Amino acid sequence: MGESFLTFEINSVLVSYLNLHNTLPFSNAQFFIFLALAVFTGFVFRKKYLNSANAYLNFLAIVSICYILLLYTKPIHFISFVFYGYFIFSQFSQKRNWKGVKIVSLYILPLFFMKLLNVLPEFTLNIHSIFQIAGLSYASFKMLQIHFDESASSKISFKSYFAFLAFPPTLLIGPIDRFDRFTKNIAVGFSTINAENFNKGFNFLIKGLLFKYIIAAAINQLIINHLNSENGFVFHLSYMYSYLFYLFFDFAGYSLLAMAFGYFLGIQVPFNFDKPFLAKNPKEFWRHWHKTLGDWLNDYFFKPIFKALTKKKVFNSIQRQGIALFLTFTLMGFWNGFELHFIVSGMLFGCYSVIHNYYDYKCKKKGKDIIFGELSSGIVGFLSVFILFNAVAFSIYIFSGKLF
Repeated sequence: MGESFLTFEINSVLVSYLNLHNTLPFSNAQFFIFLALAVFTGFVFRKKYLNSANAYLNFLAIVSICYILLLYTKPIHFISFVFYGYFIFSQFSQKRNWKGVKIVSLYILPLFFMKLLNVLPEFTLNIHSIFQIAGLSYASFKMLQIHFDESASSKISFKSYFAFLAFPPTLLIGPIDRFDRFTKNIAVGFSTINAENFNKGFNFLIKGLLFKYIIAAAINQLIINHLNSENGFVFHLSYMYSYLFYLFFDFAGYSLLAMAFGYFLGIQVPFNFDKPFLAKNPKEFWRHWHKTLGDWLNDYFFKPIFKALTKKKVFNSIQRQGIALFLTFTLMGFWNGFELHFIVSGMLFGCYSVIHNYYDYKCKKKGKDIIFGELSSGIVGFLSVFILFNAVAFSIYIFSGKLF
């Protein structure tokens, strides 16, 4: 009887522990409670360690490791991945200064396996579980940023490396912070946990809750869930626009919540979304839709590809730009996943950018607008917004996987 009771208690504890390990950022009340406790602790420590960068870094590292170990899915897998990235950085960045395709391949190898196994038959399920790590895509990008930007810096400790990669508010889907910006906040210690940042964070919090849990949830529950696929063209058209607005409010809401709790904890998480549907061209769109991803793609995909093509002296400048743009967005599609709808969506965004870049080039060369002619700037602006909005809606619809 005693052994049965003991077994039952152990099983109950294990079940509770496993349930806790289902807490992704901003997915349930447990995560908000955890961050609220972390913020409160930060204010308590602030009184004693106001300007201590080391104490502040220790605090952020402890917050991150506690979240990973207590709440995050597959904590051992994620921590192992961070060790893997730090080993590559310490051995091949600062010691050997490896650059180019070979080092990129090392960093994205786990991500490649995760994406590949998603599209392979179910018999790979056991292997799949090893590489299926939440946040792997964004962590891989952050690792690459550290490798290329921080190779000449003084030795980076594992503690700061881990705190940056595992910072709970931005862990899952960004915004994609930069290591040097993150460490600038750390350098001034707990002084960044102050009334000014708290007030800014509170404004982000209110807007994020409104976006994600009210507007996005309403679009999903009241519109998307009631669309009838038997209505053919009307269904596809309705789903295309409703999904676009749902994705925006859900994703922008998440980013605002990440900014809110980042500011509460003293980390000034960069802005990610800013009226993207008013953009007049693809370049402007990516400055306002997931801006941190657009900046990352520009710095670590587009520029190196364009530079490599220029070095080889192949094609002319506008052709090189077009090739680099198309490859950049195609790679973004593969980064989202190896499923066809992700790849085609990325390629479409690449086509939009290539077409606009060539159009802009021809307009400058001829000294006039080759499409809109003598139309007023107001009308041209309206038509540009309208065309791009619908082009984005179509590409995002393909991204959703609803069409194929």
